[in-house]
Amino acid sequence: MNLIELLDNSSGTWPDKPALIEGESAVSYAELSAQTKSLAARLAELSITPGSRIGLNLPNSVAYVALTFALWRTRAVVVPLPTECTEEEVSEITGSLQLDAILGARPQSGSAQIGAGLFLTACHPPVRADNHGLDIAFIRFTSGTTSARKGVVLCHDTVRDRITAANQGLAISADDVVIWCLPMAHHFLVTIALYLSRGATIVLARHVLAEPFLAAIQRWRGTVLYASPFHYGMLARHLAGGGTPTVRLAVSTTCSLNEDIADAFHARFQIPITQALGIIEAGIVCLNLREPRTRWNSVGHPLPGFSVRILSPDDAGCGEVAIRGPGLFDAYAAPWLSREELAPDGWFRTGDIGRVDEDGFLYLLSRKTAVINLAGRKVFPEEIESVLNRHPAVRESRAYGRPHPHLGEVIEADLVLDADAAALDSVRAHCRAQLASYKIPSRLNIVSELPRTAVTGKIRREVIAV
Repeated sequence: MNLIELLDNSSGTWPDKPALIEGESAVSYAELSAQTKSLAARLAELSITPGSRIGLNLPNSVAYVALTFALWRTRAVVVPLPTECTEEEVSEITGSLQLDAILGARPQSGSAQIGAGLFLTACHPPVRADNHGLDIAFIRFTSGTTSARKGVVLCHDTVRDRITAANQGLAISADDVVIWCLPMAHHFLVTIALYLSRGATIVLARHVLAEPFLAAIQRWRGTVLYASPFHYGMLARHLAGGGTPTVRLAVSTTCSLNEDIADAFHARFQIPITQALGIIEAGIVCLNLREPRTRWNSVGHPLPGFSVRILSPDDAGCGEVAIRGPGLFDAYAAPWLSREELAPDGWFRTGDIGRVDEDGFLYLLSRKTAVINLAGRKVFPEEIESVLNRHPAVRESRAYGRPHPHLGEVIEADLVLDADAAALDSVRAHCRAQLASYKIPSRLNIVSELPRTAVTGKIRREVIAV
């Protein structure tokens, strides 16, 4: 199949239903489908052919969605390029993936206009990329917690399988109105594509501030929120404006959820936040639909069709999380490594450290590469950061291990403060009250911002030894 069939099927079933709402404008399913046909015809005129790898460098918009499906209509490969990437980073991805062209909002030398404010710029790779005979829909770069990038290759059938699997938990239908706030360059396949395949309406939140965000939920009678802990914390702190009685599901993604945010959001709106395990290599694997309140820090049970196991667990049951199920990625690009080479037994090793409790709930503790080894003890930086971030002077933090000749590693932490350096004594006292003595950072460093990966915006964990 081709993923354009998902949109065309929805257009045939719900032609007049709003597919996307942006500001005051609503685009119906029939109108969205027609836009993709017009754009696809224009792209074909500009020599976009099956297998062409096209970078998409646009902010959230109806145009972003229409161009993605238009590219699929031409059987081209969509490569998201986050708008926050620098020119150097875009150039690096363009070269390593041998992109044929880039679609963006700014004209470059030799660009061709394909629509209002939309331009196609040819890249002229010296050799056209080899798709290895696969019907590729999507390649997304992910850098995880390091700077080493991997292009995750996903075929049309693979994406369809993961959409089907994810909806066994999310249960999206044509009755749903999804309030959208995450960057489409990072989240699309088991979110936007899934919602449109089921006839839901997607409201694009143009201003991600508490008041207009809450107003959008209320105005459009939103039923599903798929957001980050930042967004839920922001809403929980906004005490004006009433409630959200139409919301049936609030899913937290992008990073771990803090208990204070989970409790505050529930107290404010009487809605539990559901944690999920979602990764680009597999889609949504787990959802905590059974006990989102009492086990707020668990990502729940595997969805039907998925299996999870802990590899080489220690005495506490902690080990690397491996998964198996529908919709696993097809390959890594540049250099090319097939799924069969990476997971010959069908189990994908995620790099996450976790444990499964006696009731089958999965808990994620850290990244394999982030665990701090202090004199033979495993320390998870996320636990330390959770404590640090609860201090009122700390905006955000990063804990890590610094190499030590005798202890293996010692714990340090970088802090972005909302107050001046005098707050450090208070932060240290806070740590002494909340952490075991060996988990208290030996050094606290004040920084203006935390290092983040360019493509995904995640906190970078690697530390250069000095």
